[in-house]
Amino acid sequence: HSSTMTSLASKAIGAVFIGALCLIPAVSQEVTLSSYACYDPTIPAETAQFYRGRNTTVCLYVGPGGDWNTQGTTYTRFAFNLKADEFSSYWIPGSFKSIVQDDPFNSNATHIFASSQSSVSFLRRYYDATTQQVFPYLTAVIDVKDGTVQGIAWDDACIFCKLSRCLPNTYDFVGNITTREDISQPTDGCYISRDECVALHAGGSDECDLKLFVVWTGTGVGGTALFSSDSRFSAFPPNRIQENVENGVNQAIGNLQGKATDAKDAVDNFFDTVTDSIPFYGGGEEEGGDDVGQG
Repeated sequence: HSSTMTSLASKAIGAVFIGALCLIPAVSQEVTLSSYACYDPTIPAETAQFYRGRNTTVCLYVGPGGDWNTQGTTYTRFAFNLKADEFSSYWIPGSFKSIVQDDPFNSNATHIFASSQSSVSFLRRYYDATTQQVFPYLTAVIDVKDGTVQGIAWDDACIFCKLSRCLPNTYDFVGNITTREDISQPTDGCYISRDECVALHAGGSDECDLKLFVVWTGTGVGGTALFSSDSRFSAFPPNRIQENVENGVNQAIGNLQGKATDAKDAVDNFFDTVTDSIPFYGGGEEEGGDDVGQG
C-alpha cells in the first residue's frame, strides 16, 4: 500500500506540475553532496529528524548521466512528504513520455538518485538512450539511527525479471559504474526496452513511468524501531513480485486488443521476460551501517 503523501513539487527547486508533467530544470552551483540535502522548509522542525508515524521528507533528483559533481549540471528535483516508516511510493505521472520520449536533458542517459535529510543514495540509470533500455524499478531503503538518516541504499531490483534482463545499473556521483563489492549493496536492475515501454504505455500501463518506493530501517527519535524495510520487494519470493508484473502486462494486452499487432507483440515479448524466476535468498540484502548509500 502507499502512504498518504504531500507533494512539494511546486515548492521544490526546478520542479513544477502544471496539468501534465512539466519538467523545468535547475542548474547546480558549487556542488557538494550537501547541495542535494532534502528537508521540508515549511515544517523544518518536524522533518529535520525522523519520528516514526510523522511526516518525513524525501527528494528524487532526475538529470543527465555523467558527473553530478560538476558545476552547471542541469537537473529536476521532486520533493514529497511521506508517513515515516510506512511502505510508500511516489509516482510521477507521464514521466516516461516527458523524460524518455521528450528528452529534456539532451543526454544519452538519464540518472536519478534519492535524498533525505543530508544523505543521498548512489545514482541509478533510469533511461539509456544508446541501448534504448528503461530501468523503472526503484526502491530506496533509508537507514536511520536515533532519528538521523545515516544513508540510503537501493533494494535488489532484479526480482522483477529473469537474469538475462538484469544488468549493472548503479553509479557514483562522478559517473563511474559501481559493483556490489564496491558499495556493499545491490547494484543491478531489470530493464524494459523502449519499444516495449511504448507498447505498454499505449495499452494504458504506467509500468515504465518513474516511480520511487521507499522503506526505512533502523531507529527513529528515542530509539523507536523501524519495520517498513520488512515490506521491501526483495523480502518476498520473486514469483510473487513477477505475478504482479504479469497482471499489469495482461491488462495492457487486453487494452491493446484491436490495435496494432506489432504493439501487442512487443507487450507479449515483455511478458515472456518475467516468466522465469530468479533464485530467492530469503530476506534479501542486509541494510544498515556505514556502507548504506553515500550519507
